[in-house]
Amino acid sequence: MSTSISKLSDLLSEKIRNTNQVIEENLISKETAIIGDIASHLINSGGKRVRPLLTLTVSELFDYQGDKDTVLAAAIEYIHSATLLHDDVIDRSQKRRGLKTANIIWTNKYSVLVGDFLFSRAFQLMVRTGSLRIMRTLSDASAIISQGEILQVGIEKRLDASKEDYLKVIKGKTSALFSAACQAGAEITKASDSQIEALRKYGECIGTSFQLIDDRLDYLGNEKQMGKNKGNDFFEKKITLPIIHAYEKSSKAEKKVIREIFQKPNSNHDDLNIFLEIMEKKKSLLFTKNQATIWTERSINALKILENSKIKALLIELAEEILDRAS
Repeated sequence: MSTSISKLSDLLSEKIRNTNQVIEENLISKETAIIGDIASHLINSGGKRVRPLLTLTVSELFDYQGDKDTVLAAAIEYIHSATLLHDDVIDRSQKRRGLKTANIIWTNKYSVLVGDFLFSRAFQLMVRTGSLRIMRTLSDASAIISQGEILQVGIEKRLDASKEDYLKVIKGKTSALFSAACQAGAEITKASDSQIEALRKYGECIGTSFQLIDDRLDYLGNEKQMGKNKGNDFFEKKITLPIIHAYEKSSKAEKKVIREIFQKPNSNHDDLNIFLEIMEKKKSLLFTKNQATIWTERSINALKILENSKIKALLIELAEEILDRAS
């Protein structure tokens, strides 16, 4: 996945430096130094920062000349980081990007509160853009993200959840911020409403594809590359599309085996291997990849109304690389 990201990073190097400066400056809290410690632990732990990069890329696509895009990109990264801190508490995660999670090092209370702080900082940065339209876009996205998290809790351990149920979860949990990152990046420029809508749709579709590939890699991925343990979703009893598909396609006997595994308070690697065999038989990981392919194609189609350019070509390349990524 690094090719298009490295090309965009080279092209936007100055903007990225300025964005990183805004991110660092606004992590500092004189009264509560622990905020900077926890936030920096996550924000500087080697994430690809795809979402803020999308904001900068889209503003560059329309030849934006000011500095609001860097402020906006920092706000996007704060919202993303806040959701990760909260996610790790909800999921009782122990590792992220190969490091111990903040909730393990500093406790759940601190993780939740620092997540709240980052949300607040994000809104302070939004105000600096002076745009009510952008504030609406990002505040709407924040509300949708929260709804997605609540929907995910609602389908926890529900093996009979449908594909449609899960798409609603990821459209909130993941797609909303990809979509808002692209939309807001266009809204600070002279882009037309139809161009803004095209970028919003592009972001929504690559966000959906991104999460579906994430779900697939949880069962396939290389632990060193992924920075988390293989089968994390399985051990956390997190209902994702590969699980939904495998259960739906299973015989009565197989469904009984899956239910027994999921009812255990603590599943082990033998349970995971049994489940992987069922998934392999039902081609659930292939089904998930095929679903991601559909969303990738939709993302590329959304860009058809835009004039051909170097940036547009890189956005298409990024969509294709999200589909083929290994981490």
